[in-house]
Amino acid sequence: MPDTLTFTSVHNIPGAHASAAFTSKTSEVFKEENDIAPIFINERMKYIPWGGDNRMPYNIINLIESDETLSTCQMFNAEVCYGSGLVYDTELATAQVQAQVDDFMLDNDLASYFLGVCQDFKHFGFCVSVIILNEDASRIVRIVRKQAYYSTTSRLPTRFGTTSSRSRA
Repeated sequence: MPDTLTFTSVHNIPGAHASAAFTSKTSEVFKEENDIAPIFINERMKYIPWGGDNRMPYNIINLIESDETLSTCQMFNAEVCYGSGLVYDTELATAQVQAQVDDFMLDNDLASYFLGVCQDFKHFGFCVSVIILNEDASRIVRIVRKQAYYSTTSRLPTRFGTTSSRSRA
């Protein structure tokens, strides 16, 4: 048994075939003491911070990494969500489509992208993807994951006059 106990972990009880689980009241782990207000960048742009000190994602990662059991379980959950990754079957496609898919796969590491997206969903409940189109916006040429803990969202006007959720990373 360790000299000190981590009160967010599981420890073996000496001399017994049992373990003790120490947990926190999860509703209070990230309870903020003050209201969270938008941060204004300029008169047209604002965003909502990650908690009162804007450090909540780092606190979540620190809690996960400080507990070996939780860290292992979170990675297992992300890997189960990931499964065997994305597999593209172009067997029935034309030669032109097969070539386009092959080119796309060479330029985009979708296995890494998808595993990162699964981890973000497991840790933060959302993910941020950037989809890059060709010049005439007729085809996706690149897909990139922005790490969720470096991103905040805000509502911004688009060129179509509507608003959309956008990432600031």
